[in-house]
Amino acid sequence: MVAPTSAIKLLMPTPVILQPSGYSLRYPKTSWIVAFIESDRGFRFTLSRPDFQFEPRDKYRYRTRDDASRAASYFLELMKRMERSRMRLGVLAEIGILKFPQEVYLHHQIWLLVDRDRYSWEAVRSDGISIRAQYWYKKPENALRKAKEHISWEITRTQIKDIIGWV
Repeated sequence: MVAPTSAIKLLMPTPVILQPSGYSLRYPKTSWIVAFIESDRGFRFTLSRPDFQFEPRDKYRYRTRDDASRAASYFLELMKRMERSRMRLGVLAEIGILKFPQEVYLHHQIWLLVDRDRYSWEAVRSDGISIRAQYWYKKPENALRKAKEHISWEITRTQIKDIIGWV
């Protein structure tokens, strides 16, 4: 017997959205990797280094791949100019979401997301699938605690599904 779809939605604490397709490349003479993501709403990009990621807000969507590539090069130029500035994170927080790696918990890399004065989390599994929280929190500790709770819940649900066949 299969559970109805509405029952499955009620059991999940946060919605799961599949990551759209895309590609990434390293720009010459920079330490940044640019990931271009194509979705039904257009192209967007993220800038990442091992210790930091920057994701422009949703309003920065582009119709074509060329437009997204041009915008990414402008953002990279901005990053290079602000590299030594103490105001860099404050400026970037106004135009996008900052992501900082926190820890590995049960084979998931947990990232803390900072959006001005709100915090959230994103967990990336070892196979590359990412889960992002739907909610924002006032304290970073709360966001990280919720991330660990969600990861534990996902693993428990998967184990039950493997034994019983459905959840």
